Amino acid sequence: MTRAEQAKLGGRTPSRYREVSVADVGVPLEPEPLRRLLTARPAYRRTRYLVARNGQHTALLELVAAARTDLFTRVDDVVLLAGPQETEYVVRPDLDTAVPSELARAAREAPQARCVVVEGRYGHVSFILDPAPIRLRVLDVVPPLPAKLVNQVERLLWTADDLPALQVVPDVVDLADLLPTEPSKRAAHYLFQCRGGGMEVDGSTVSYLDEVPARQDWTLLGCARSRQIHDFFYPGGVPQIDTCPRNLARRPLGADGSEQDATVLTKCCLLEEHVETEGRLVVVPWGATFGQLRTALEAVVEQATAQGVLADVDGSP
Repeated sequence: MTRAEQAKLGGRTPSRYREVSVADVGVPLEPEPLRRLLTARPAYRRTRYLVARNGQHTALLELVAAARTDLFTRVDDVVLLAGPQETEYVVRPDLDTAVPSELARAAREAPQARCVVVEGRYGHVSFILDPAPIRLRVLDVVPPLPAKLVNQVERLLWTADDLPALQVVPDVVDLADLLPTEPSKRAAHYLFQCRGGGMEVDGSTVSYLDEVPARQDWTLLGCARSRQIHDFFYPGGVPQIDTCPRNLARRPLGADGSEQDATVLTKCCLLEEHVETEGRLVVVPWGATFGQLRTALEAVVEQATAQGVLADVDGSP
């Protein structure tokens, strides 16, 4: 997917930040003064965009050149992409400006701006114009904390310089919230999948399936794989509270419907080596590798491409 195609998804960004030059200009940040100034001097052949600054004001321009074969080229025309009233200059030395998702993250600091110019890591400057990141709801369960799937996706996006901008919307389900809210309605004994989560329930006895304890009259808090393991060691029925993230991802959302149009990424322990797509739901194996997550993000982009699932930058997480 080219950056032009990505612009229809995540917002317009340069293909490389070396396409962007920054210049202080002594003329008003208006089309005609800028055109007279910039067509009167050559530009480096790699420069396609110019961040023009006049004091505290910033504008974004595109330099039009017929040929870019020589080291320096004549500028034939200048297109004002965003004027000073709609452009914000943001300094974020912790962000890599080569990564569209990082640019979109910076843009959330200036939601009123059509164009956000970011001075980021290594002192590199880039921009995002008309930010519209793909909204990705990442559903994970806790404990253990932090929510691993959310954390992995966010870390992967730090370096995803060839994907359009994505906005991670964490949807973290606390397993304790799946229990009855009234203590009197809770089971006397719960069986959890493993001790690693460290989960306890006030007023109830707790055991852990991975320790294969002696059979008790308990309620299983687990997924389909947990049920298979339980039935292997303890034949017979058992009350169960389903904790499968894949099933939780299908649950009805809030009345405002704010996430109805979001693609959802989650995990399932019934998957071991592959990624599955089910409508707007993308599912990775439990304990997915970064390679599998990369495949999942590519599937998310394909879903957004097919369905036009976009999100405005509105300051949400």
